[in-house]
Amino acid sequence: MHGVVSLLDAQHYQAVESLWAELAATCGLRGVYVTPFPHFSYHVAAEYDLLALETVLRDFACRQAPFRVTATRLGSFTGASPVVYIPVVRDPALTAFHQALWPRFAAVSRDGSAYYAPAAWMPHITLVFGDATPAHVPDVLRLLGARSFNWDIAVDNLALIYDSGAGQTVRARFDLGC
Repeated sequence: MHGVVSLLDAQHYQAVESLWAELAATCGLRGVYVTPFPHFSYHVAAEYDLLALETVLRDFACRQAPFRVTATRLGSFTGASPVVYIPVVRDPALTAFHQALWPRFAAVSRDGSAYYAPAAWMPHITLVFGDATPAHVPDVLRLLGARSFNWDIAVDNLALIYDSGAGQTVRARFDLGC
């Protein structure tokens, strides 16, 4: 899978990398390193027309001013392979940004994930993914539960995280406001 994301600002990028390292050392959880770039996602798909997508992202990014988002607390998606994350508050500005960006993907993607459609989208920063079981979640929440995740994050980019089959890379990054 590939994804259109905003990479976190330097301060929060480092904070998430530190949390990932701590979770790997303390709980043995390393699944999140499949996508080793701290971010939150707008769209995920099995396939993109890469040249067309990069044009869409460049044009859209140049027309958008940088903005800020708020993150808060911890959350989890339950199931056999749970995800622990920091929710990004979906305020009116972030919702409008996502809703303006979303329709541009229809012509340049195939098999997009419905989880990222405007009605279902829950922006978040992933801390635990892939190798966790339900038994890990209480340990992770105990370890991180007393910490503050009230973060004010500068959003200044759109990026494409691309899975080459040999690993994921940031294939393209476009600054907002060019």
